[in-house]
Order: sequence, then C-alpha cells, then structure tokens
Amino acid sequence: MIQCPNCGGLLKFDIASQQMRCDSCSSFFDPYAFEMSGAEESTDYDVTIFRCPQCGGEITSTDETAAGFCSYCGSSNVLESRISKEKRPQLIIPFKKSKKDCTDAFEKFIKRAIFAPKSYREAGKADSFRGIYMPYWLYDMSQRGDVNVATSDSHRSGDYIITDHYMMRGTLDCYYNGVSYDASSSFADDISSDIAPFNVKDITRFSPSFLSGYYADIADVEASVYRDTAVDLAQESTYNYLKKSSPMAKHSFDTPKDKVKSSFHTNVNVTRSAMFPVWFMSYRNRNRVAYATVNGQTGKVSADVPMSIPKYLLCAFIIATVLFVVFQLFFTITPKILVLFVALLGMISVIMYNSEMKKIASLENYDDDLGMLDREKRVEEKKQARAQAQIGATFDGVPGADNSAYVVTKNDIARAKREKARQKKAKKDSSGCLVWIVVIAIAFIGFGSFIFEGIDEILDTGNLGIGGALVALLFFVVSLIFTIMAWKNQHEMKT
Repeated sequence: MIQCPNCGGLLKFDIASQQMRCDSCSSFFDPYAFEMSGAEESTDYDVTIFRCPQCGGEITSTDETAAGFCSYCGSSNVLESRISKEKRPQLIIPFKKSKKDCTDAFEKFIKRAIFAPKSYREAGKADSFRGIYMPYWLYDMSQRGDVNVATSDSHRSGDYIITDHYMMRGTLDCYYNGVSYDASSSFADDISSDIAPFNVKDITRFSPSFLSGYYADIADVEASVYRDTAVDLAQESTYNYLKKSSPMAKHSFDTPKDKVKSSFHTNVNVTRSAMFPVWFMSYRNRNRVAYATVNGQTGKVSADVPMSIPKYLLCAFIIATVLFVVFQLFFTITPKILVLFVALLGMISVIMYNSEMKKIASLENYDDDLGMLDREKRVEEKKQARAQAQIGATFDGVPGADNSAYVVTKNDIARAKREKARQKKAKKDSSGCLVWIVVIAIAFIGFGSFIFEGIDEILDTGNLGIGGALVALLFFVVSLIFTIMAWKNQHEMKT
C-alpha cells in the first residue's frame, strides 16, 4: 500500500491522469516517485498473493486487502492472503480505459447476443469487472538473409497456355518488436488472442505503483513455451508480405512455402517480460462460469455468452411456426415429401452438432492452449518425479531423504482441480444456439408432419398408411431426442 506524502491517505493509479492520486486530498504524484533506491536493478518486488480456497486461483496485489470474490471461479469466499516476492516485470502498459469505458464496450458487445440472459447483461453494467494486469512475454525478432523464390506467370495465346518462369532474388532485412503472448496458464490463449493486439507505443518501464488499486496475475509460463509460435508468426507474416508485394504479387510462387520461410533465418534476439491491462469479469450461475474480458488499452471485448433457455425456445418456436405457415400456404407438400425434408434437415443438424461439439471439446480440453498444456506437463512431471524419489528412498534404504524438489505444491493441485472444473464450461455458446435453433425447429416441423399432414391425408383419403405414419413418428422422436440433448447441454446456464 502506497501512502500519500501529504496526508497519509491511500494512493491509487488514476487512469485519466496517468498519475498516482490520493483518495483523501486528491494530490497527484509521478508513479516512479515512490520507487526505492536500486529498485530498477532488483529482480523481485513485494506483493500480497490472494488465493481462492475453492478453485486455487491466485492473483497478486501491492495492497493488503482484496474484494471477497474470486476473479476466476466467481465464488464469494474470503480470499486467503500471504506476503511474497514475485519476479519483477521489465515493462508495463498502464490502463488506458476506465471501468466506465469497459462497461460501455461490454454493453455494446452484448447487444448482439440476443440469447444472453438478463442477469448476465446487468452483471456487465454493475461493479463486476475487475482490473487485472496480465503477464506477457514480448519477443523481439530479426530476419536477415538472401531470399530466392521461383515464380511463374501463365497467360493464354490462342489455343496455347504460355507459362513464363522467373527467379526472384533479394536480400531480407526485417525486424519484429514486441510480439506478445500471455505468460499465465490461467489466462486462456483463445481469450488472450481475442482481445489482442496491444499497442506497444504505450509501453513503459515497470513500477509497482501502476498496480496500486488493481490486481495482477502470476506469470507461471516460461518464455520458451511460445518461442516457436512467435517465430512461426513472424515467418508467416513475412511470407504473406512477400506474396503481396510488387513485383511478386503478379506471379505464383513455385518454391515450397517451408523452403521460402526457412530462408528468412528468423532469430529471437530479446525476450522481455511485461504486464498488460485487462478488465476481467466472471459470471457464475450454479456450477458454470462465463468470462468476459476487455482490453484495458484498446477496449476490445471478448466474452463467453451464456444462453437464456426461455429466449432460445421462443425464437425456435417462432421460426418453426413461420416455416410451417409458409409451407402450408405457398407449397403443396405431401406427408412423404415433408418427412424427407425433415430427414434432410435432421441430417444437416447432426453434422452441425458434431462439428460444434468438437470445437467446444477442443476449447474445454485446452488442446491448443500451450500455456495450459505446459503447466499440466510440469505437474505430471512433478508427480512422476516424486513417485520415483519415494521408490528410490524405499529400495535404496535412504529413509528421510529430502524429496522437496519433487513435491507437488497445493497450488498445483488446486489449479489442476480448477481447470478440470472449468472444462465443464461450454464456451462459444452463441454459435451452439444457432445450431440448436435448427434442431428445435426440426422437432416442431416433425411434429407438424406427423399430426397436421396426417390429419390432412386422413381427410383426403380416409386412410393414413401405417408405414408413412411410423416414418413420420420416427423422425419426430429423433428430433425430440436431439432437442432433449440440446437442453441437457445448455440447461446449467439457464436463468
């Protein structure tokens, strides 16, 4: 906690002025004025670490008090705290967007989510967003070397296609500064990429003063984890630039892409640690948690949008009713044709359903989250090392051997439990809603084909074929099963 030199009040970083402001006397001070001698050379700084007893999530602060709720699981438990030393980041981008800017951006974003429950919309307007500095790694890279690319250009001349071949040669001298990836395994890569990019023009030397009044996540991912990803990004960017630049834009590349990229000789020259500002909200409903994040510099929004079951069913009913009326008034459709139409839609919906479920499963299992995969790997290695050490101590006759290096910490276990719990949360529910609108619409159409068209045929012919009735009933039941499955997958987020 930083105290005001004038009155002893609490100083917090003021976004509007980019200065330290006293809550009591409204005095302003430079953020760097409170650093102790030799702070720049120090690799650590003192923080208070707050840990959630329910999910194990941890955030840090230079203050000694924290709000009584967890940013990650949304629980209202009183957070446990301890004083610790953390590695001092080299750089920081201070908050540029205030909490009001954040809520305004979220409100604008959520207007497009027609199935979002009212409580979720109101949560974004209330004091639910928390300012958190997220740790990032910055990679400065260079590309130098001779680039040779075989290209070709084809044109028609009469009955012939003439292809001209060229060899493009040049010298590459390219730099990428500040390519960023988050350094927290708790901060999902898909969320991090959604609110990117951050503009490094606002970056400045780190001082703990910027954290006053805000929180910070812990950096637990090594820079080496995203090193190859950063190199691939730089190579892909340069390759695309070459293809679009004159005169290469007029020709097709014949040299394999990987060979061209390897000729760039991309090197990571410097890796720096930084803190970037993020407004973070967790919305909890029973055992489900949805996250909303806002870039604290640009105002870009990323959010998991939960679904209101009543809104969803109402929309599905309206669409099904409109389709049924259109078919009845403007088309002459026999029961067999309608059943075939329902079957076709059912097949399409199943394909869409499987595709969406694969995407959701990939997100929930963190298949592409390098930070989370690295942490799970390290936890597993610790468990195996501990087991091997215990076996060695038993069979080698070394009682009381010091196996502290192999002990899995409570924090590791708690975080692993938190991630398992989080894997139950369906992400990107809005896209799933669109799929299930089709599914429920099919259920109503199937019901119509079985009841209304069946009645029409009875009135017209006096008889409804048993086979046709069974087929219609079968597709209706299948549609109903899919509807129940949709409800089962989504009911935990209903209001």
